[in-house]
Amino acid sequence: MAKRTPLFHEQQQLGAKFTEFSGWELPLYYSKIIDEHMAVRTSSGVFDVSHLGKINVKGAGANDLLQFVTTSDVAKIEIGRGAYTLFCNSIGGIIDDDIAYRLEENEFLIITNASRIQTIMAWLNDNKYDFPPLQIRNLTTKLCLLALQGPKSPDVLRAVFKEDTARYKQYSVRNISALGNKFTVMRSGYTGEEGFEILCDPKAAISAWKALISAGVKPAGLGARDMLRLEMGYPLYDHELTARITPIEAGLLRFVYFDKGEFIGRSALYAQLEKGAEKKLVGFVLDSGIAREGSIITVPSNGEIGKVTSGGFSPILRKGIGMGYVKSDYAEYDMAINIIVRGKSLTGHIAKRPFIEKRSVSAVA
Repeated sequence: MAKRTPLFHEQQQLGAKFTEFSGWELPLYYSKIIDEHMAVRTSSGVFDVSHLGKINVKGAGANDLLQFVTTSDVAKIEIGRGAYTLFCNSIGGIIDDDIAYRLEENEFLIITNASRIQTIMAWLNDNKYDFPPLQIRNLTTKLCLLALQGPKSPDVLRAVFKEDTARYKQYSVRNISALGNKFTVMRSGYTGEEGFEILCDPKAAISAWKALISAGVKPAGLGARDMLRLEMGYPLYDHELTARITPIEAGLLRFVYFDKGEFIGRSALYAQLEKGAEKKLVGFVLDSGIAREGSIITVPSNGEIGKVTSGGFSPILRKGIGMGYVKSDYAEYDMAINIIVRGKSLTGHIAKRPFIEKRSVSAVA
């Protein structure tokens, strides 16, 4: 039986339509996917993302362990700040993409993909013996996580949680008290909009969820979340990222810090960087129609050049968009391509990501 978050019954009362995702029963949508999508683009929406992994790494060896098992320069993360990072295997393949927050000098919170929780827990435990003493705890089912997203999310945070949002820079984290409960509020997001993640125990999550809905924030499901991330060209694990895909191929080289010293996958990634990747992740826009995962990408002169990893309809562009891996020689912006969907050839071109303007890059005023 699929797991349910503590907000399941609240979501049922709001008319949520549920789907299975990574072993969880989660809302796909509440009203219409496009309405929830546009609410996040123009106002504010809230997602229950409690299924995401929450791993606490604490102890004198925490910094050194994370330096060794991730591609980021963890030593440069200040207390109260976080960073997007990658866990790689020995051949440079990505075993997960996460955000690592430094809560204290020797304490980190790792937010993982739901499908990779056990993998990352095992990876940390398998490598911890060189960096004692350490305590590694999986807090996924003990804590909830809400994602408040949208251009009006700072206004909502001020009104509902009485927070001074000017304190929140990108990837900052703060512990606060509000609504009679304790919360950990982080600023990151997966939609391209201003936004905050709210971490708390189940009782506090229900209180916060009700307060946000009462404040006019629209509940949004996985359908809207996937389209929002696709418009931004953000990769998703098990689609654009797998243990056979490297950060170089995925266009994530800027998150690999070769100068920090030894880390798992460093030698393989350095070798690929010198040799060059045979395939690259690209975005594409179609003239009409929608491509789906697994669709073949072709060019008129040379046939198949790659496959689609994600595809969908952009409510902002009013066109089909997507991402896929192609042979590196064909990873050129504006190159005309065809995508074969159910025997029909759809025309389009390779396009820059994000597909729409990113708006969550400045400090919240």
